[in-house]
Amino acid sequence: MPALTGSYAARQPPAEHGEEPVTVLITGFGPFLRKFPRNASWEVASNLPALIPVSPNNKTPIHIHVHHEAVRVAYSHVVNFVPKLLPPSNPMYPKPDIILHIGLAAGRNYFTLEQGAHGRGFGAIPDVDGERFPDSEAEAKFPSFKFPTVLKTSFDTFDVLARWKANLGYSSVEGNASDDDAPDVRLSPDAGNFLCGFIYWNSLAHYFSIKEDERPVVFLHVPDLTFSEDKLREGHEVAIALIKALVESKRKNGIIDKGYGHGVEKRETDVAQADDKVTQGT
Repeated sequence: MPALTGSYAARQPPAEHGEEPVTVLITGFGPFLRKFPRNASWEVASNLPALIPVSPNNKTPIHIHVHHEAVRVAYSHVVNFVPKLLPPSNPMYPKPDIILHIGLAAGRNYFTLEQGAHGRGFGAIPDVDGERFPDSEAEAKFPSFKFPTVLKTSFDTFDVLARWKANLGYSSVEGNASDDDAPDVRLSPDAGNFLCGFIYWNSLAHYFSIKEDERPVVFLHVPDLTFSEDKLREGHEVAIALIKALVESKRKNGIIDKGYGHGVEKRETDVAQADDKVTQGT
Protein backbone atom coordinates (compact mmCIF):
# COMPACT_ATOMS: atom_id res chain seq x y z
CA MET A 1 0.00 0.00 0.00
CA PRO A 2 1.54 3.35 -0.95
CA ALA A 3 2.39 5.79 1.77
CA LEU A 4 -0.17 8.45 2.51
CA THR A 5 0.72 11.87 1.20
CA GLY A 6 -0.53 15.40 1.43
CA SER A 7 -2.79 16.46 4.24
CA TYR A 8 -3.53 12.86 5.21
CA ALA A 9 0.09 12.39 6.23
CA ALA A 10 0.29 15.57 8.34
CA ARG A 11 1.11 15.06 11.99
CA GLN A 12 -1.29 16.20 14.66
CA PRO A 13 0.01 19.25 16.53
CA PRO A 14 1.36 18.51 20.00
CA ALA A 15 -1.14 18.96 22.81
CA GLU A 16 -0.85 22.23 24.66
CA HIS A 17 0.36 21.94 28.23
CA GLY A 18 -2.48 22.84 30.52
CA GLU A 19 -3.07 23.02 34.24
CA GLU A 20 -3.18 19.79 36.20
CA PRO A 21 -6.73 18.75 37.17
CA VAL A 22 -7.98 19.67 40.63
CA THR A 23 -10.28 17.41 42.64
CA VAL A 24 -12.89 18.96 44.90
CA LEU A 25 -14.64 16.82 47.52
CA ILE A 26 -18.08 18.12 48.51
CA THR A 27 -20.63 17.31 51.20
CA GLY A 28 -24.15 18.51 51.98
CA PHE A 29 -26.42 17.93 54.96
CA GLY A 30 -29.54 15.79 55.20
CA PRO A 31 -32.95 16.79 56.55
CA PHE A 32 -33.57 18.06 60.05
CA LEU A 33 -36.72 19.20 61.81
CA ARG A 34 -40.08 18.81 60.12
CA LYS A 35 -39.66 22.28 58.72
CA PHE A 36 -36.78 21.24 56.44
CA PRO A 37 -37.45 17.76 55.03
CA ARG A 38 -35.35 18.79 52.02
CA ASN A 39 -32.05 20.40 52.92
CA ALA A 40 -31.00 22.93 50.28
CA SER A 41 -27.33 22.16 50.92
CA TRP A 42 -27.79 18.57 49.76
CA GLU A 43 -30.05 19.60 46.89
CA VAL A 44 -27.24 21.84 45.63
CA ALA A 45 -24.37 19.44 46.33
CA SER A 46 -25.99 16.34 44.86
CA ASN A 47 -26.74 18.05 41.54
CA LEU A 48 -23.26 19.39 40.83
CA PRO A 49 -21.52 18.11 37.69
CA ALA A 50 -18.73 15.56 37.88
CA LEU A 51 -16.50 17.75 35.72
CA ILE A 52 -16.07 21.47 35.10
CA PRO A 53 -14.02 21.48 31.89
CA VAL A 54 -11.41 23.97 30.81
CA SER A 55 -12.82 27.11 29.23
CA PRO A 56 -11.53 30.63 28.48
CA ASN A 57 -12.60 31.65 32.00
CA ASN A 58 -11.55 28.42 33.71
CA LYS A 59 -7.94 27.41 33.14
CA THR A 60 -8.00 24.27 35.27
CA PRO A 61 -10.05 21.10 34.73
CA ILE A 62 -12.03 20.48 37.92
CA HIS A 63 -13.18 17.04 39.01
CA ILE A 64 -16.05 17.18 41.50
CA HIS A 65 -16.62 14.28 43.87
CA VAL A 66 -19.80 14.62 45.93
CA HIS A 67 -19.93 12.29 48.91
CA HIS A 68 -22.53 9.67 48.03
CA GLU A 69 -24.97 10.49 50.81
CA ALA A 70 -26.05 13.51 52.81
CA VAL A 71 -24.34 14.10 56.13
CA ARG A 72 -26.55 13.25 59.09
CA VAL A 73 -27.25 16.29 61.26
CA ALA A 74 -25.79 14.64 64.34
CA TYR A 75 -22.66 15.39 66.36
CA SER A 76 -21.63 11.76 66.92
CA HIS A 77 -21.98 11.04 63.21
CA VAL A 78 -19.81 13.99 62.19
CA VAL A 79 -17.08 13.19 64.74
CA ASN A 80 -16.73 9.69 63.28
CA PHE A 81 -17.40 10.66 59.68
CA VAL A 82 -14.85 13.43 59.09
CA PRO A 83 -11.68 11.39 59.76
CA LYS A 84 -12.92 8.73 57.31
CA LEU A 85 -13.93 11.31 54.71
CA LEU A 86 -10.59 13.11 54.57
CA PRO A 87 -7.11 11.95 53.60
CA PRO A 88 -5.20 9.93 54.57
CA SER A 89 -8.00 7.53 55.62
CA ASN A 90 -10.12 8.12 52.52
CA PRO A 91 -8.64 5.96 49.75
CA MET A 92 -10.15 7.99 46.90
CA TYR A 93 -7.72 8.66 44.08
CA PRO A 94 -6.68 11.22 43.22
CA LYS A 95 -6.95 12.54 46.73
CA PRO A 96 -9.01 15.72 47.08
CA ASP A 97 -7.20 19.04 46.74
CA ILE A 98 -10.08 21.08 48.17
CA ILE A 99 -12.84 20.18 50.63
CA LEU A 100 -16.11 22.10 50.32
CA HIS A 101 -18.81 21.57 52.92
CA ILE A 102 -22.23 23.05 52.13
CA GLY A 103 -24.84 23.75 54.80
CA LEU A 104 -28.17 25.48 55.28
CA ALA A 105 -28.70 28.86 56.93
CA ALA A 106 -32.43 29.22 56.39
CA GLY A 107 -32.66 32.55 58.20
CA ARG A 108 -30.57 34.24 55.52
CA ASN A 109 -31.47 35.27 52.00
CA TYR A 110 -27.85 35.37 50.82
CA PHE A 111 -24.91 33.01 50.35
CA THR A 112 -21.86 33.11 52.63
CA LEU A 113 -18.34 31.78 52.43
CA GLU A 114 -17.43 31.06 56.03
CA GLN A 115 -13.88 32.00 57.00
CA GLY A 116 -13.58 29.72 60.03
CA ALA A 117 -15.11 27.92 62.97
CA HIS A 118 -14.65 27.76 66.73
CA GLY A 119 -13.97 24.64 68.75
CA ARG A 120 -16.39 25.16 71.62
CA GLY A 121 -20.01 26.13 72.15
CA PHE A 122 -21.74 23.10 70.61
CA GLY A 123 -23.51 22.08 73.78
CA ALA A 124 -26.48 24.42 73.55
CA ILE A 125 -28.43 23.06 70.59
CA PRO A 126 -29.51 19.40 70.31
CA ASP A 127 -29.06 17.56 67.01
CA VAL A 128 -31.58 15.32 65.24
CA ASP A 129 -30.97 12.63 67.86
CA GLY A 130 -31.48 15.06 70.72
CA GLU A 131 -27.77 14.91 71.54
CA ARG A 132 -25.32 17.74 72.19
CA PHE A 133 -21.54 18.09 72.13
CA PRO A 134 -20.61 19.78 75.41
CA ASP A 135 -17.34 21.62 75.90
CA SER A 136 -16.03 18.80 78.10
CA GLU A 137 -16.24 16.42 75.15
CA ALA A 138 -14.74 19.05 72.87
CA GLU A 139 -11.79 19.46 75.24
CA ALA A 140 -11.23 15.71 75.33
CA LYS A 141 -11.38 15.43 71.54
CA PHE A 142 -9.61 18.70 70.71
CA PRO A 143 -7.48 19.62 73.76
CA SER A 144 -6.74 23.31 74.11
CA PHE A 145 -3.00 22.68 74.51
CA LYS A 146 -2.99 21.33 70.95
CA PHE A 147 -5.71 23.26 69.13
CA PRO A 148 -6.33 27.03 69.12
CA THR A 149 -9.70 28.49 70.01
CA VAL A 150 -10.55 29.32 66.40
CA LEU A 151 -9.44 27.69 63.18
CA LYS A 152 -9.68 29.38 59.81
CA THR A 153 -9.33 28.13 56.29
CA SER A 154 -5.94 28.79 54.78
CA PHE A 155 -7.51 30.02 51.55
CA ASP A 156 -7.27 33.76 51.02
CA THR A 157 -11.00 34.30 51.41
CA PHE A 158 -10.92 37.91 50.24
CA ASP A 159 -9.27 36.82 47.02
CA VAL A 160 -11.80 33.99 46.67
CA LEU A 161 -14.68 36.44 47.22
CA ALA A 162 -13.39 38.74 44.47
CA ARG A 163 -13.12 35.83 42.02
CA TRP A 164 -16.51 34.45 43.12
CA LYS A 165 -18.17 37.77 42.42
CA ALA A 166 -16.43 38.07 39.06
CA ASN A 167 -17.65 34.60 38.09
CA LEU A 168 -21.20 35.65 38.94
CA GLY A 169 -21.01 38.79 36.81
CA TYR A 170 -20.47 41.48 39.43
CA SER A 171 -19.21 44.71 37.92
CA SER A 172 -16.66 45.16 40.72
CA VAL A 173 -15.42 43.58 43.92
CA GLU A 174 -17.29 46.26 45.87
CA GLY A 175 -20.48 45.67 43.90
CA ASN A 176 -23.50 44.23 45.60
CA ALA A 177 -26.38 42.10 44.43
CA SER A 178 -28.88 44.95 44.19
CA ASP A 179 -26.53 46.93 41.98
CA ASP A 180 -25.41 44.03 39.81
CA ASP A 181 -28.52 41.85 39.60
CA ALA A 182 -26.46 38.84 40.72
CA PRO A 183 -26.83 36.40 43.61
CA ASP A 184 -25.91 38.00 46.93
CA VAL A 185 -22.62 36.45 48.09
CA ARG A 186 -20.65 37.51 51.15
CA LEU A 187 -17.96 36.53 53.63
CA SER A 188 -18.80 35.56 57.20
CA PRO A 189 -16.21 35.03 59.95
CA ASP A 190 -17.75 32.04 61.73
CA ALA A 191 -19.94 29.12 60.64
CA GLY A 192 -21.97 29.12 63.85
CA ASN A 193 -22.60 26.81 66.79
CA PHE A 194 -24.61 24.00 65.23
CA LEU A 195 -23.64 21.19 62.83
CA CYS A 196 -22.37 23.54 60.10
CA GLY A 197 -19.78 25.03 62.39
CA PHE A 198 -19.13 21.60 63.88
CA ILE A 199 -18.27 19.83 60.64
CA TYR A 200 -16.17 22.80 59.54
CA TRP A 201 -14.25 22.76 62.83
CA ASN A 202 -13.71 19.00 62.63
CA SER A 203 -12.31 19.23 59.09
CA LEU A 204 -10.11 22.23 59.87
CA ALA A 205 -8.82 20.49 63.02
CA HIS A 206 -8.12 17.32 61.04
CA TYR A 207 -5.85 19.19 58.63
CA PHE A 208 -4.35 21.31 61.42
CA SER A 209 -3.26 18.13 63.19
CA ILE A 210 -1.42 17.02 60.03
CA LYS A 211 0.11 20.31 58.89
CA GLU A 212 -0.74 23.43 60.86
CA ASP A 213 -0.52 25.98 58.08
CA GLU A 214 -2.35 24.14 55.33
CA ARG A 215 -6.11 23.67 55.68
CA PRO A 216 -7.73 23.33 52.24
CA VAL A 217 -11.28 23.37 53.64
CA VAL A 218 -14.06 25.89 53.10
CA PHE A 219 -17.72 26.12 54.05
CA LEU A 220 -20.58 27.53 51.98
CA HIS A 221 -23.84 28.50 53.68
CA VAL A 222 -26.88 28.58 51.40
CA PRO A 223 -30.34 29.95 52.21
CA ASP A 224 -33.41 27.75 51.96
CA LEU A 225 -33.87 27.29 48.20
CA THR A 226 -36.23 24.33 48.16
CA PHE A 227 -39.40 26.35 47.61
CA SER A 228 -38.40 27.21 44.05
CA GLU A 229 -36.68 25.40 41.19
CA ASP A 230 -35.36 28.75 40.02
CA LYS A 231 -33.76 29.31 43.42
CA LEU A 232 -32.21 25.84 43.37
CA ARG A 233 -30.74 26.61 39.95
CA GLU A 234 -29.34 29.83 41.40
CA GLY A 235 -27.77 27.85 44.24
CA HIS A 236 -26.23 25.50 41.69
CA GLU A 237 -24.81 28.47 39.76
CA VAL A 238 -23.44 30.03 42.95
CA ALA A 239 -21.74 26.80 44.02
CA ILE A 240 -20.09 26.28 40.63
CA ALA A 241 -18.89 29.89 40.61
CA LEU A 242 -17.40 29.39 44.08
CA ILE A 243 -15.67 26.15 43.09
CA LYS A 244 -14.07 27.88 40.11
CA ALA A 245 -13.00 30.77 42.35
CA LEU A 246 -11.43 28.41 44.89
CA VAL A 247 -9.51 26.53 42.21
CA GLU A 248 -8.26 29.69 40.56
CA SER A 249 -7.29 31.22 43.91
CA LYS A 250 -5.42 28.03 44.77
CA ARG A 251 -3.67 28.15 41.39
CA LYS A 252 -2.61 31.76 41.86
CA ASN A 253 -2.02 32.00 45.60
CA GLY A 254 -1.80 28.50 47.01
CA ILE A 255 -3.60 27.40 50.16
CA ILE A 256 -0.96 28.01 52.80
CA ASP A 257 -1.69 30.18 55.79
CA LYS A 258 -0.34 33.69 55.30
CA GLY A 259 -0.81 34.88 58.86
CA TYR A 260 -4.59 35.11 59.10
CA GLY A 261 -5.10 31.47 60.01
CA HIS A 262 -5.11 29.42 63.16
CA GLY A 263 -3.71 31.85 65.72
CA VAL A 264 -6.97 33.63 66.48
CA GLU A 265 -7.66 33.48 70.18
CA LYS A 266 -10.77 35.62 70.36
CA ARG A 267 -13.93 34.37 68.73
CA GLU A 268 -15.07 36.80 66.09
CA THR A 269 -18.68 37.82 66.09
CA ASP A 270 -20.96 38.78 63.28
CA VAL A 271 -24.66 39.45 62.96
CA ALA A 272 -24.85 36.48 60.61
CA GLN A 273 -24.12 34.15 63.52
CA ALA A 274 -27.57 34.87 64.92
CA ASP A 275 -29.02 32.90 62.02
CA ASP A 276 -27.24 29.69 62.97
CA LYS A 277 -29.81 28.35 65.42
CA VAL A 278 -31.50 25.00 65.29
CA THR A 279 -34.65 26.58 63.88
CA GLN A 280 -32.67 28.30 61.13
CA GLY A 281 -30.22 25.89 59.65
CA THR A 282 -27.59 23.22 60.00
